[in-house]
Amino acid sequence: MGGGIALVAILSHWIGIKETIPLITCVLIFSHASRIFLYLQNIDWHSARIVLIFGMPMVAVGTLIFTYLHPAVVSALMALILIVSFPVKAYAKHNQLKTSNRMLSVAGSIWGLIAGNVIGPGFFLAPFLLGTGMNRMTYVGTLACIVFCMNIVKLMVFGVVDVMTWSVLLLGIAIGLVTIPANWLGRAFLRRMNDDHHLKIIEIMTMIIILNFLWLTLTLLN
Repeated sequence: MGGGIALVAILSHWIGIKETIPLITCVLIFSHASRIFLYLQNIDWHSARIVLIFGMPMVAVGTLIFTYLHPAVVSALMALILIVSFPVKAYAKHNQLKTSNRMLSVAGSIWGLIAGNVIGPGFFLAPFLLGTGMNRMTYVGTLACIVFCMNIVKLMVFGVVDVMTWSVLLLGIAIGLVTIPANWLGRAFLRRMNDDHHLKIIEIMTMIIILNFLWLTLTLLN
């Protein structure tokens, strides 16, 4: 589930992080649309609905804030969000977090504000979704539904404030189409993987990407 963040980490060095965020927003619409199709039977629609109702308005607010941020601030925020995900997940696991509807609505609102500014805040939302009792397949499907809707809102805001150019949109569509067959392969691997192995892979990816964004932040400040 870290594909979007990995793409941001790579492309930010080539075209700039503030240009990469709208690009990956477009890519993720295609990527998560295909995931919704693949995991349709696994989606927890009740949890998705709660997050979307409380999170979508905050996504719009966060996206507007993003347009005013310096690139170094965006890069630092990406690193910070991923760093914070570790203690959040550790707390949830240690306390065997059981997510209520109210807790999920609050988490969805916070996630929405974060999601408007960065790519990949699903790491923050993960322990609250998993705290409802869902397994990895349900988690992937439910998060795909949530992130698909979130990126539609972001794309609309980017279009209104003229951040999304035609060249970025067309490149995003091209990359997004490539991710569709990749998601089929990803599902095959996920089915053969247990929850512990899935978590370890995500944690390793997260640590590598954190170092990337910290390096990019220092580069942008120099």
